[in-house]
Amino acid sequence: MKKSHRKDVIIARVIFAAICLVLIAVIAAIIVHVHGTKNKEKETQSQQSQMENQPPSTMNPDLPPVTENPGTEEDTVQLLWTTSGVNMRTEPDKESTIITVLPVKTQVELIGEEEGWVKVLYNGQEGYISADYITDEDPAEAAVE
Repeated sequence: MKKSHRKDVIIARVIFAAICLVLIAVIAAIIVHVHGTKNKEKETQSQQSQMENQPPSTMNPDLPPVTENPGTEEDTVQLLWTTSGVNMRTEPDKESTIITVLPVKTQVELIGEEEGWVKVLYNGQEGYISADYITDEDPAEAAVE
């Protein structure tokens, strides 16, 4: 083999080795990133479970303490219940997107009212229910009577 060909082979091998090293470094970085993300998820879940197990007064010191006095009537949450299976929608319109279907006697929190529709909060999500399918009478209390 000629000397010039040997140099070409050596250069090709060096380039191949460099490419392999770069690929190994990239794969290692991806593995470290994925592993780090999984650890962060586990850490976050652990912190959330710890917070859930703590009494409310220690969860956030910036919030006022819980008192026995529920406050004024304006501060209280008004609860409503569905009278039948009903669509919870994104807008107060029968043509708007359905967020979820609520079964009969589902408890929701009143946010507001507008033209035959009630804006409610259900499982942390706001939506609209036709006022025809909602009541302020607690079905549990009605069953006792």
